[in-house]
Amino acid sequence: METTDKIGIEQVNEAKQSSLDDPIAIFSQAISELSARQSFNLPATLRQQLRSMQTSCPICACDFSQQSSIVVAQIVPIELGGPDDFSNCFLCCERCSRKRGTSDLLSLGDAFCSPPTAPPLPSHGRALGFSPADLVQRRAELLARSANHWTPHTRNSMKSTVLRHLAKRWAEHRFRVFAHHSSDLALIGFARRSGDAESSGVARVLSKFQGAHLALVGEAESVYQVDPGRFLRLIWSIIELNALVVSVRVPGKDALAPSSEWQQFWPDHVRSVAALRSRLRPGHASNFGELARCPDASRVLSDRPDAARKRRNSAARVERNRSQRLALYHQKRVEEASQDSAYAVLEARLLSLQPS
Repeated sequence: METTDKIGIEQVNEAKQSSLDDPIAIFSQAISELSARQSFNLPATLRQQLRSMQTSCPICACDFSQQSSIVVAQIVPIELGGPDDFSNCFLCCERCSRKRGTSDLLSLGDAFCSPPTAPPLPSHGRALGFSPADLVQRRAELLARSANHWTPHTRNSMKSTVLRHLAKRWAEHRFRVFAHHSSDLALIGFARRSGDAESSGVARVLSKFQGAHLALVGEAESVYQVDPGRFLRLIWSIIELNALVVSVRVPGKDALAPSSEWQQFWPDHVRSVAALRSRLRPGHASNFGELARCPDASRVLSDRPDAARKRRNSAARVERNRSQRLALYHQKRVEEASQDSAYAVLEARLLSLQPS
């Protein structure tokens, strides 16, 4: 009996050790740990202030005087990168809060699916409203101060151009994706508490079209393995779907490929549009100069006819300049060789071999 127990214990230990050595299992375990709901406690004075400003639930329009359980919810959940301050809070009934979970505000019905057309303006100094339209407007303002990834614009782009690009991104439902990228391993993970199911489903379909295959399915998470060479294209496509990408480190898999350019910068995110536009890396002082700056991402090619015409003209001009430089280079080499005596002897021999 003791021998059987020892064998069973050894098998369990071997299984645990193999799971610890498997990077995909480690990645899945990290997702389950990072997916835990983050607590946010609003002080009692601010809670009373909200109670005096709201009389009904903006989601189901029920009267607060007839509700015994009222909870504090976030317009942009903390799990999706929202700030933990008073401007991100509103009151709703417990049933609506439990039904929503950590999904985006736009997933709550037609009343919340009309994002503002104008770029978001700061709400400082204005009275806070709690209608669905007011919450959607404040959502855009909060996303401007939330964790955002880089845009495909250069650092010389105007702030209005960057905001217009971000406004198109913020018009989509926000969700969360976990990712790891090293020289020989690229993983994309989705958790059950990653936002609304529709957005996560679209990201899964996009992952499959980009060559990702399902590597592990857990109780509350799923992991896809991607070709490291296709990772950046995939992760930028998911970011454009308004995903908050959470970087996950896997022990022993942190070495990036040389000359990777954006590979070592893609996990960085900032909470300021000004820093986003200047490409300053988070956590780095500005006096580092260019060492603290991220490179520009690949530009998004426009499908407009004038943009396509400009690209064709630019490509033709580049090819024409290249041909001219190549012709001048060969002409210079011929002139240098013609001044050499060995070239004259070789030319005389070639002329003597030609038939008369």
